Amino acid sequence: MENDESLKILLGNSIELPEVDYDDEKVSSETGHPVEEEALKEYYFSVVTSNMGLPTFKENYLAVLSDIKKYTIEEQLLLANSILQKMPEKYNFEFSINFELLNQDDINELYDFIEFVEYDHEKIITNVWSYLILGYNESAQLPIESLCNKHLEKIIHEMNEYAERSNYSEMILDFLRTYNKEDFAEWFCEKSKVIKNSILIKLRKE
Repeated sequence: MENDESLKILLGNSIELPEVDYDDEKVSSETGHPVEEEALKEYYFSVVTSNMGLPTFKENYLAVLSDIKKYTIEEQLLLANSILQKMPEKYNFEFSINFELLNQDDINELYDFIEFVEYDHEKIITNVWSYLILGYNESAQLPIESLCNKHLEKIIHEMNEYAERSNYSEMILDFLRTYNKEDFAEWFCEKSKVIKNSILIKLRKE
């Protein structure tokens, strides 16, 4: 699960500095080990941000999410802001709207957004493919890449239509509406390849 960057943070931040007085911090620490607690928190946060945009994201993210959600809103906002700062680098995307993160619901919406971008998109993508492919031959191959390029405008339209009908969050809608076409095409195509079997199963059922 761990990657090198996250482990370096965990190990490096677990060492107490001799010139620091930790007595006051131990009073407010739940376990009496404030240095270790801080190191573990930064490790969890790094696991999320360092895996953004990688195939390893889902496994690593889900492994630490329940622990992350135990932190205070103020602490989780540190992670939320790190996610926002990493998005241009990891996804080549920034929100066109200034979403204020003020409470746990706002933070959870951001979690939902990165889950959608990374892995929680099977339902919408398979439904879009069902609109694209008519008269499907069960023995035929599904040339995802060529179909993505051929039907890009229709894919974008259907993604937005389905998302609005399904009451997706404003963050997800902003992503679908404003993501540049080249990056969107790559995202949709690559995610479709990952869930190709699910797409084929849905098409066969219909």
